Amino acid sequence: MRITKKSIILLAFSVILMVLGLWNYVDANPVTYDIIASSVVLIVVGWTLAMSVFEPSWTKAAILIDGLIFVLVGITFLLMPYNLIFIIFGIVLLVIAVAAYLGKLPKSFLRLFHK
Repeated sequence: MRITKKSIILLAFSVILMVLGLWNYVDANPVTYDIIASSVVLIVVGWTLAMSVFEPSWTKAAILIDGLIFVLVGITFLLMPYNLIFIIFGIVLLVIAVAAYLGKLPKSFLRLFHK
């Protein structure tokens, strides 16, 4: 991995997401399901972003993990109608990741996954 300005910015953003997720959980006086859901999503999205920066070939796996987390958080922690938004967004991410694995995306999108 070459250290570029873009990778440094992405890593800083990844760390900020993970710190915000932890801070959100630690700072909450009554810990509710909404706080747990937002903390889990922020930490996992930050972690998968850092993972895809360090190893660009793992971008498809990172999108797949993010899709699974969005679906699981929507099913587990959130109430209607917010859970539907998370579930739909997670399913869209899952479809994109599976289509990228199968090579069924248009060439313009597929080049984003092969670095």
